Amino acid sequence: MKLVLSATALSAALVLAATAPIWAQGTTGSSGHMGRTGGMMMMKAPLTVPMKALGGSGETGSAVLRDTAKGLVVTIHIKNAKGPQPAHIHKGSCAKLDPKPEYPLHNVVNGMSVTTVPGVTIGELIGKSAINVHKSLTDIPTYVSCGDVAK
Repeated sequence: MKLVLSATALSAALVLAATAPIWAQGTTGSSGHMGRTGGMMMMKAPLTVPMKALGGSGETGSAVLRDTAKGLVVTIHIKNAKGPQPAHIHKGSCAKLDPKPEYPLHNVVNGMSVTTVPGVTIGELIGKSAINVHKSLTDIPTYVSCGDVAK
């Protein structure tokens, strides 16, 4: 009987030891939706932000946000894009946008942009930020597409 209990205890200890690094990182395991890296909450699933045309531009599309160990990866796809266009994450919403960019993103070129923003997670932006695309490198004040970061 002691041997059975000892084997069970040893098995439990091995399982705990094997999963300790996961607990130390703060992840929730396979059934959880969020984890921690460096003290920041990370969402396991990507978040798609619909990008709506502004000012009759016809520039619609989406931005997909993914939390990674290196930071927030923002992938923008815009239909009807017109050349290199600056893109940013701004505080506020599309309806009430802070004109000062919070995080710069790579320019949208040929309708696409991919940027890794270190030290930022989706959870920090939800309900507080919007992704904005500007008309051109020479016409920054004109916004042509915007999407609110929301669940």
